[in-house]
Amino acid sequence: MDLIESYIAAAIALEEGNRTGLDTNEAVSHNHQLADQLRHTAMTLEADHPERKDEFYQLLSHPNPAVRIWCAHHILEVMSYEKKQRNAALKEIRVRAKKDYGEALWLDNWYTDHPADKPFWKH
Repeated sequence: MDLIESYIAAAIALEEGNRTGLDTNEAVSHNHQLADQLRHTAMTLEADHPERKDEFYQLLSHPNPAVRIWCAHHILEVMSYEKKQRNAALKEIRVRAKKDYGEALWLDNWYTDHPADKPFWKH
């Protein structure tokens, strides 16, 4: 399977695991493996396939919200993109943070560590 296709599949599977419940050690372990796989794929694209970064960036427009949010985090956390793309990733996270307390906490921590990324109305 293609790197980006496998990224999409892993993001959807991880979200499905979260939705159906992580009631066993095996389920939790599987979700951790999927999260590690997502991060590793993003890092591999960054290091070994920079020509595919534009294609990866387009995942911010994917119809599945799990794909969009994982892509947004990896654009910021483990990849190097221009400010325009980073802002698009932050926008996706800000949208999710309005309904998801975990994303809101992540965003507050991100702005603390990366004050230049904070929107001007938050200063």
